[in-house]
Amino acid sequence: MKKKNLLVLFISFIFSCQHEIERPNWDVDLIIPIAHTNVNIDNIISDSSISVNEDASGFISLVFQKEILNVNFDTLIKIDAIADEQTHTLDSASFEDVVISDTATIGETINEIPGLSFLLPNGTTTTIPDIPNIAQNDTINIDASEYFETMTLYKGNLIVEIKNNFPTDISNIVLKLVNKSDQTTIANFSFPLIQSGSNAIDSVFIGGQTIDENIFAILINMDIDASNGLVLIDYSDAIITTINISDIGITEATAIFPEQQLTEKLKEHSFDLGEAQITEIGIKEGTVNINVLSTLPNGKMVYNIPSLTKNGIPFTSGDMIVPEATDNELTTFSFDFKGYVLDLTGQEGRFGGDTVNTIYTEAYTFIDYTGTIEEINQSDSFYSFIEFDLTTEYAKGYIGKDTINFGPEIINMDIFNVIESGDIDLKEASMNININNYIGADAIMRINNLSAINDDTEISAMIDGNTYDIQRASLTSYNSIIPTNTQINIDADEIIEILPNKINTSATFYVNPNGSSAQQDFIYPSQSINGQINLEIPLNLIANDLAIVDTTNMTLPNEEEYEIEKIFLTINNGFPFDADIKLILLDENNLIIDTLLQNTFIVSAITDNNNIVIKNSSSTIEMDYTNFESVKKIVTYSNFSTVSNYEHIKLYSNYNLDVTLSAKIKKKIAE
Repeated sequence: MKKKNLLVLFISFIFSCQHEIERPNWDVDLIIPIAHTNVNIDNIISDSSISVNEDASGFISLVFQKEILNVNFDTLIKIDAIADEQTHTLDSASFEDVVISDTATIGETINEIPGLSFLLPNGTTTTIPDIPNIAQNDTINIDASEYFETMTLYKGNLIVEIKNNFPTDISNIVLKLVNKSDQTTIANFSFPLIQSGSNAIDSVFIGGQTIDENIFAILINMDIDASNGLVLIDYSDAIITTINISDIGITEATAIFPEQQLTEKLKEHSFDLGEAQITEIGIKEGTVNINVLSTLPNGKMVYNIPSLTKNGIPFTSGDMIVPEATDNELTTFSFDFKGYVLDLTGQEGRFGGDTVNTIYTEAYTFIDYTGTIEEINQSDSFYSFIEFDLTTEYAKGYIGKDTINFGPEIINMDIFNVIESGDIDLKEASMNININNYIGADAIMRINNLSAINDDTEISAMIDGNTYDIQRASLTSYNSIIPTNTQINIDADEIIEILPNKINTSATFYVNPNGSSAQQDFIYPSQSINGQINLEIPLNLIANDLAIVDTTNMTLPNEEEYEIEKIFLTINNGFPFDADIKLILLDENNLIIDTLLQNTFIVSAITDNNNIVIKNSSSTIEMDYTNFESVKKIVTYSNFSTVSNYEHIKLYSNYNLDVTLSAKIKKKIAE
């Protein structure tokens, strides 16, 4: 029991004494990674436009695809034209017949002569004696205000008809028509005899006359002849005078004009489409502007294109009411023709059969009825023209011969951006150009230039131009396009081996080089001719000093807590290539601080008899480099060369070069 107590007292003494002395400190040596990079095919090309294909064994091929042409035919078939220019003047206007009647009964005539009603009472049967000069300058008011206020005519006929319903003949009738306003004579008429129950007609041409709305018909003379025996006296029997102004042609007028058609213009109009002979187009977008200038106060126009349809319905403008122009500014009526189909074979049932590049139009101009008094004169006119601006969605017919140049176009290639220098010898590489033709026309393509350029070395390689036939596309019954595909295969070894960063292309297309064929052409400009270049590079190669660069960020511990004693570089080479490795240190601005390692040889991985890697080679290099104060990045330069310069080596997806930079540091744990 005493021994145990003594042990406790001894331990307590030891620990209580430590409060009076310094705490212990010591250093710890650690090895930590400060930079790591793994170079394989995937990360070499990760920033490029190339893709990696590998077969079941992992053998790698690099694939590059790029559209190299897209031929635009938007303007090949375009209708941009002015048509149907015409002027209509007032001399083509007309006016409906003016018909005014006046009735004079026998009772009114008898009652105007004192005592005659006693001798000839109504309802009696008696003999009528001769009554000469029964009418002497009697005036009849004719009111035409419901038709016009005034009219000056360049043509017209004034017709007077007198129907005698008296029970006896009348004779020696003289009638004069005058304007009430100024008493100017319009016309004179005479009728020697009008038998009872008959009528007489006389007419006078009144072109050049001006007629007012109020007219006096002056009956200068009329005799009543004696009756043939006893006759019934019926005071309702009358003489009916009808005045008819017909075939009116107006020089000027202030009138209520009836609706009337001025002109009818049925016309075929042909468009200039060069050599193209088009029978039908679908309209992708476009407008037709109908431009009108009218000095008429009541002009109207209708414009029809029977050969232009949408959902089977022909186009009509409907009534276009044209305001009276106060200056020379045109009134424009615009119509959107998107989605319409335009038949260009001319008027249906035309003489000589169908034609091409031709539309049929109908233009009608009118004086519109307004119900109000309007003033027009022979200087008034109606001018119009039509503007077509149509972009095709498709065209059918013969689209003509055309030559279309494409390029030169530079295609930038970033496949080999990570390769600084060196030479490669590929066992094979292939390039093909796929041409897709959506045009229903034969074509020839000539490759004018297909060359590769390496700007860094100023080396170029060119493939001689050749000519290729491009077969025409076809249409299904539902107007779906079946394109043709032409594949041009090219041996690309020499092009790729210069490690190009650019490909230069130019070509010429000849559409319908042999003219029209028995098959109808068609074209949809949105789908025309396009081409794609495809480059496939199987990585089966001989490499000589192939320099690949990789930049890696460095992760360093806090310099206030550590001290670097040594650097270790561990390299695992999984490529069947020998390599020279160089390491460069950079600051945060990518400026070189120092060279950490200079041209250190790394042996290739171990391969079997088929040159396939079976074991990575591993190397560790120790360096007494300690100054990493401003270092932020490390650049790895790897110069690869195949072991044999005579045998091509295949590269697989699992091959890599793993580089790890580690630092042995001394760190103070406590103090």
